Amino acid sequence: MAHIKSIGMVILMQPDLEAAVAFYKQLGLRPRFHLREKWAEFEANGVKIGLCPTSRPASQLVRTGLVLEVDNVHEFYADFQGKVSFIGEPIEAVHGIMVSFQDPGGNIVDLYQPTPEKVKDLVRSTMETDGMDECCQSQEKESEGCCGGGSCGTEG
Repeated sequence: MAHIKSIGMVILMQPDLEAAVAFYKQLGLRPRFHLREKWAEFEANGVKIGLCPTSRPASQLVRTGLVLEVDNVHEFYADFQGKVSFIGEPIEAVHGIMVSFQDPGGNIVDLYQPTPEKVKDLVRSTMETDGMDECCQSQEKESEGCCGGGSCGTEG
């Protein structure tokens, strides 16, 4: 039976991604990478915090999302079919395989299986298309920080 490995990430939806990036940097969180207007990730003591763009207004209160990392989303989905209330079927995106379910209190929980090689390819192609992201631009030779040794998006 599939088991949950860890809290994979907490995702915060952001109507103004660039303002949110500046805000969390100001708070002292360590940036992992930043794809301008698309996605940003920070880390706090081993917990990843994803900033995701949204079109909803900033004045609206928002629920924070919980992402649980698993080894195999498809296996988890098969094992728990009929035991939990899944919202749709697993979907594959460039950064991972995901499926959501609703807990008894109505909270939506996301299951996530990272695909780090696909993320690395996305970051590489985006940097080639859009130029280096803000985080990497701040590193002289990409030797430290979020882009240390080309690690953008490669940590699971």
